[in-house]
Amino acid sequence: MLNLDALQVLDAIARRGSFAAAAAELDRAPSAVSYSIQKLEEDVGALLFDRSGRKARLTAAGELLLHGGRQLLQQAANLGQQARALETGWESRITVAMDVIFPPSLLWPMVQRFDGAAPGTTLRLISEALGGGWEALAEGRAAICIGGRPDSTLPGVRVQEIGQSQFLYVASPDHPAVKMGRLDSHQLSRFRGIAVADTSRSNPARTIRLTHLQPTLTVSDFQSKASALEAGLGIGTLPVNIARPLLDSGRLVLLQVDTPPAPFPVYMGWRVDSAGKGLRWLIRHLPEYLTASATL
Repeated sequence: MLNLDALQVLDAIARRGSFAAAAAELDRAPSAVSYSIQKLEEDVGALLFDRSGRKARLTAAGELLLHGGRQLLQQAANLGQQARALETGWESRITVAMDVIFPPSLLWPMVQRFDGAAPGTTLRLISEALGGGWEALAEGRAAICIGGRPDSTLPGVRVQEIGQSQFLYVASPDHPAVKMGRLDSHQLSRFRGIAVADTSRSNPARTIRLTHLQPTLTVSDFQSKASALEAGLGIGTLPVNIARPLLDSGRLVLLQVDTPPAPFPVYMGWRVDSAGKGLRWLIRHLPEYLTASATL
């Protein structure tokens, strides 16, 4: 029989990269971590790690168990949260997946208010890009998602549009695209685009405002994207709230384009099967802090 504690140990080793690092995270002796894995291997009747090299690597059986084990751990966590919400009305933990177009600092005032309203609920904010937030919501890793339009209807999820984010095409003042004057879509595609990577784990990665054959440099967030644009490594779009200070200081310039970027619709989605008091509070107040910002 699978043991949730042993699955947590397996997950920690996979994330941290070693038995020793997992032991430190879990605050256990390395020998205890090794014993948990040995017992788990005995229970499933398969080796989970290839120990022939200097570093223990997951076997195919280990990868399979890790994937399924993480789903079980998430389901167990969700059940615990639902049980607490049923008893008190307030969830023990709520995870909000927020698109990287929003700097987390926008929500610090809201977090302070939430602490006062729900002192026993842990709030977790994670940054995702493109389809990553919706995937986290669909898989139960988040209870709320703030992001662009979802690709498809998600079972058990309610979605509403809360505003639009404006983007600007920008580049370094010394970039060759600036010297060409007004650019059409074909001319834009000749230059390398700087893009933020889709954080989806399972679903196909999405891109926006890039052509199929356009060379691309992919980064993890908009701060990195702005830095790459300043360095003259390519062209791309930035949210107005990030682009405006860089344009005002002359570190970036506005590209003249035939077709300006269309407004980016922003949606909020939440799981209706776990709408406790904390989730309802966030659904009511989150849009206040996002629509009041320069981003929307």
